[in-house]
Amino acid sequence: MEKIVLPLKQSVGTKADPIVSEGDVVKRGQLIAQPSGLGVNLHASLDGTISEITDDAITIIPNSEQSGDYVRISDTEDNLEAIKEAGIVGCGGAGFPAYAKYGTKIPDGHLFINAAECEPILGHNISRIITDAEKIIRGIEYVKEIVGAKDVQIAIKHKHTNAVALLEEAIRGHKDISLELMKNRYPEGEERAIIRDSNLHKLLKTTDLPYAANAIVTNVETVFRVAEAIEDRKPVMTKDITVGGRLNGDNETVVVRKDVPLGMLVKDILAAYPDMADYGELIMGGPFTGKRTSLDSPITKVSGGIIATIPFPNVKGQKVGLLACACSATPTRMKEIAESMGADAVGVEWCKNAVVNEKTGTAKCLNPGICPGQAATVLKLKAKGAEALLIGNCTDCTNTVMGIAPKMDMPVYHVTDFARRATGERIMRHMLPEND
Repeated sequence: MEKIVLPLKQSVGTKADPIVSEGDVVKRGQLIAQPSGLGVNLHASLDGTISEITDDAITIIPNSEQSGDYVRISDTEDNLEAIKEAGIVGCGGAGFPAYAKYGTKIPDGHLFINAAECEPILGHNISRIITDAEKIIRGIEYVKEIVGAKDVQIAIKHKHTNAVALLEEAIRGHKDISLELMKNRYPEGEERAIIRDSNLHKLLKTTDLPYAANAIVTNVETVFRVAEAIEDRKPVMTKDITVGGRLNGDNETVVVRKDVPLGMLVKDILAAYPDMADYGELIMGGPFTGKRTSLDSPITKVSGGIIATIPFPNVKGQKVGLLACACSATPTRMKEIAESMGADAVGVEWCKNAVVNEKTGTAKCLNPGICPGQAATVLKLKAKGAEALLIGNCTDCTNTVMGIAPKMDMPVYHVTDFARRATGERIMRHMLPEND
């Protein structure tokens, strides 16, 4: 690869400030930027030379030969400080700095480990469990001690039988750790759904953080990185990702790439697939909440997947109503997809469970994955002139849409269709929870 590009902002909070200069020779693991407030440290992911520093990113030209070694963080005995030094963020969501999340104590509280692999297609969390279950459990114990929790529940979909079996074996003798086996539906893995479906049986308000239940929810890859920082003195330099879609001249290719160097460009990852077929778009993340990306985009600490979808159908100006879900694509993202389909978006309606933030255009669901019924929203879109629907709904909501839209002769498209078709997955229509 010719270069790696490391964005200075890779977490919730402020950008990191560079502490290197153009022309500097850096080693893998070397601290190259640090924040002045809430944010995370940034380290070089490869040996090389700083070629450019902008307001947004540091670019490194990697050496043709890499040593394989790395600059270790300090030998501090304070595990929370080690997590901060390592630059660990939540690997499964918005990227909240781990030291800040774990810095809030929950005495006699509950630590939840999100191993749900919430989005379809993505598989890197499960893959990490299969190869490193014991280290993940050690990371969990470090975090449990830091936050003062009394017990731990690992939330994982029961369909992942191999990973479940490995975790069951790994937690033998850990009386404080148990498994929470979840249904195979979307959005199992949303943090409020995890707490609701646990033995706490508590549905938090949309404005609540898990602290309201004396709980913390953290991702399984995050606790793996915690173990690396504490045991190996290793800063965050890599990310596990899933690569899928039209990679080998056809659909249905899904592979897991562990420990991809941060800053590696999408085009360099996809260069491994010279027979890659024509595609509709590249998604960074999962098919529900991921964003359209480009070949020149870099992998960051919160990257989850790269999916090459099938080419979009051309619906030739068909009038489409957009039915948005708080657990999925925003209306802005849905309009982007509709435009790619050649559709005329004639209106937007939110699921009535959505509590919308007018400033950000995002929403939270009153009861994630439990649908209130969609007849009224479909009728509203029909009244606005919609001939068809583009929906982003969860499993339960999609089932309710399919209970009315066909009766009104309204074809239904789902925002995940093009990614799911590209990977051989069944599209979202009538779906039983066990088949999502």
